[in-house]
Amino acid sequence: MVVKGVKVLDKPLTERELYGLYLGILLRKRRDEMGYTQAELEEKAQLARTTISKIERNDRIPESYTLSKIAIALGISVDRLNEEVWENVRIHKDNKSSALKHQYSDLDYRGD
Repeated sequence: MVVKGVKVLDKPLTERELYGLYLGILLRKRRDEMGYTQAELEEKAQLARTTISKIERNDRIPESYTLSKIAIALGISVDRLNEEVWENVRIHKDNKSSALKHQYSDLDYRGD
């Protein structure tokens, strides 16, 4: 799944920041598609309260254990999720005309 939309950022993002950004966006998109609230996904994945919110807002990049619990709860493999995240990072970095300027307005992404 490739994410679309553009918003200019103040400074270029590091690769780690891009990974966290796309991970949060893709998790939110998948969660919305499945009809889960953040609280429902946290319960299904047996995670602490606010974990999903922090990941979706790019305030936290989860460890592999947490990511695997989320992926299982969403019915997707960690490998597939990472493929989608890295594909979006690659596209983002390769897009020279708007490199490091994506924020994905089509998802009504609220990063602040």
